[in-house]
Amino acid sequence: MARLNTRSALAPSEERAQVVRFLWAGLINTAFGYSVFALLIFAGMHPQLALLLQFILGVIWNFCIHARFVFGVQGYRRFPLYAMSYVVLYFVNALLLRGLMQVGLDPYLAQAVALGPVVILSYLMISRALGRGQAMDRRG
Repeated sequence: MARLNTRSALAPSEERAQVVRFLWAGLINTAFGYSVFALLIFAGMHPQLALLLQFILGVIWNFCIHARFVFGVQGYRRFPLYAMSYVVLYFVNALLLRGLMQVGLDPYLAQAVALGPVVILSYLMISRALGRGQAMDRRG
């Protein structure tokens, strides 16, 4: 009986290129998101509210970058699944931020530390939301 390949339908070189594009997009998106977070903290906003606003502002921008530049997806048909991924990522990030602040890190450092695991989880979730490894209609 044939076994389904759920990993990736991409050739190894294509998958590496996609990961590299994801990392570049992530650097741009992270710089934007962290800057928004830091500016809101500097303006006196509570860290959890700053994180929430940063995620809300970033989701549409990030979708455009990830969908088009990284995964070659056109249109907004996959946006709801992408946005749901971001909701999960927000809650994971919020829990990490809270935990790191409870052990004594200031909000700036706590969020910087939380970025590592959140970036890894985001690639896994976003690549699935945008159809990595699935036969899908790249127009939508």
